[in-house]
Amino acid sequence: MRMVLLMLFVFVASANTATSEEIAELPILALSDDYQITSTIANPAPIIETGIRFQKLSYPEFNAFEWHQFVEGTASENPPIHDDVASADFLLQFPDLAANGVSLYWNKGSHAAADDFQPMQQEILVGTQVDFASFGGRSSDGIMPYFNLSCGEGGLIFAIGWPGDWKLHLERLANGQIHVRSGLKRTHFRLTSSERLQLPSVFVMGYQGDWIDGQNQFRRWMLRHCTPLNHTPMDLMPVAASVHGMLGFNDTTERNLTALAKDIADLKLPIDTFWLDAGWNEGGFPGGQGNPAADSVRFPEGLAPVGQMVHDLGLRFLCWFEPERAMKGTWVDRQHPDWRLLPTSTPPELRYMENDGFLLVDFANAEAKAWAIESISQAITDNQITIYRQDFNEYPEYFWHTDESAESIGLNEIRYINGLYAFFDELMRRHPDLIIDNCASGGRRMDFEMMRRSVVLWRSDSCWDATTYPRNVQAMSHGLSHWIPLHGLGSVSTEDVPLRSGMGACASFAINYRDAAAVAALRKHLSNYLPIRELFTKDYYPLSAWTEDPNAWLIYQFHDSENSRGMVQAFCQAPDAKPLPLVRLRNLHPEQIYTLSDWDHPQDKTQRSGKVLMEEGVPWKVQDAGQAIVIQYE
Repeated sequence: MRMVLLMLFVFVASANTATSEEIAELPILALSDDYQITSTIANPAPIIETGIRFQKLSYPEFNAFEWHQFVEGTASENPPIHDDVASADFLLQFPDLAANGVSLYWNKGSHAAADDFQPMQQEILVGTQVDFASFGGRSSDGIMPYFNLSCGEGGLIFAIGWPGDWKLHLERLANGQIHVRSGLKRTHFRLTSSERLQLPSVFVMGYQGDWIDGQNQFRRWMLRHCTPLNHTPMDLMPVAASVHGMLGFNDTTERNLTALAKDIADLKLPIDTFWLDAGWNEGGFPGGQGNPAADSVRFPEGLAPVGQMVHDLGLRFLCWFEPERAMKGTWVDRQHPDWRLLPTSTPPELRYMENDGFLLVDFANAEAKAWAIESISQAITDNQITIYRQDFNEYPEYFWHTDESAESIGLNEIRYINGLYAFFDELMRRHPDLIIDNCASGGRRMDFEMMRRSVVLWRSDSCWDATTYPRNVQAMSHGLSHWIPLHGLGSVSTEDVPLRSGMGACASFAINYRDAAAVAALRKHLSNYLPIRELFTKDYYPLSAWTEDPNAWLIYQFHDSENSRGMVQAFCQAPDAKPLPLVRLRNLHPEQIYTLSDWDHPQDKTQRSGKVLMEEGVPWKVQDAGQAIVIQYE
């Protein structure tokens, strides 16, 4: 079998360190003879003329590299127009491409739908052209910015790092090569100032094996290099008590929150975080966005007494903010009309943003960005916030277009995203232990640049109240786990099926903490869940096809090869469910003996060799309807 690894020999680095250098052009990428990428965006003109530079980073241990693209204002009297700027533009040659064929794997993004994160696959034949783009100005709205080109024996993973709008074009040429081109959706601008602005980042990784081997290599890279480094992964991801199983968004007060925090702490549950979501600010949610202060009637001393109580009880305090959005008539609108952008030309399904008075706080504006940094930083300090939750419930594309001149198309977005980077990076500089939760209407800004700065604790607004629940959240775990190792959900119910459906690297439980039966059920679940929680960060294998049909089995495996342990989850709600299919586990040691334990039959343990489990499948204990089966093995 031919090796199809991406051979990076232009970089020199230790096995666990990424190296970085800045260059005035992106060089031809040096690969093996059988498997080649030829860059076509090399910039031969001097930097003083073009204003384009690159920074390249190598990850030899992952057979991968990335590059960041920058544009700088030039000293020229007639600065160049940057039109349809490409962050990536190269030709990819697989070995024996015509014989093996190439499949493209990608996933839908979040759009508050039952099919959020659905895995997709397409054969890339000669003449095939495929175009992808984000929706509405957020990077993982509609489609995830991650792609896997596989020829069966190996492949290439390509990812875009940009929290705004991006586009990607793939085309298989007659000679067998694949043309890959990506960049911003809209650019036609002149940069006349001394600005240096970052453009979309690009990541490329070669792998050997089948397509899911590539996915797991990428998951490991994401965990190591695109995860905040100020905490371990499990400390980044909370096991939280949400107040909103008992209190509505706009019903929270200092008195009921401090009382609830004390009651939760008295239960001595293995929970580490107190979760306060939207609605605490003046005007409540959503109409009060743009009023940064806490409601003075409900919180006469602000949130500080709540944060102090939570801190004294030994819990972390997670608190929700939405600094990028304002509504008409709020403090931002009244005091700083020069800070906000209005929506224009919205499509009919998004016309509510114009009709209801949505405004975008312009992070490209230096004063607005400075205000956001100072006010949020002060709130973090004053209220002892340990997990800062940032939401973003707008489609910024329709605000960025406002008042663009013919020679500044794209600059509003570019400057805004650079301001957003500066905002998050400064918060982390001032608060080194802070954890940032990136919500954005649930999972709509999950490009790798945002994942470097934040974690995702809420992956979709299609959740507990959807008519498709719990299959919607089961299917999201199946789909999103192809790319993102750190995500999860939790539950508003303490029945087994909802609790097990919401498992992941994090969990938020919005239950009635004054109901003894509910607390007992949660306590039992946590005793099973917490010992295996770290498995969600390990290698992932879908063992059934993705399906949103609740009457079909949905099955997947997480496997820790280093410690020879893992788990399998299987879900089906049909009253007349078909028998469980044959499910062969992946990546076990053939001669190793594994002990299997079914959560519903914990005393009835089974032993099988890795060879048997990979060839003859899992020995299921039950085949009833309405199941959320969990089998762990070690």
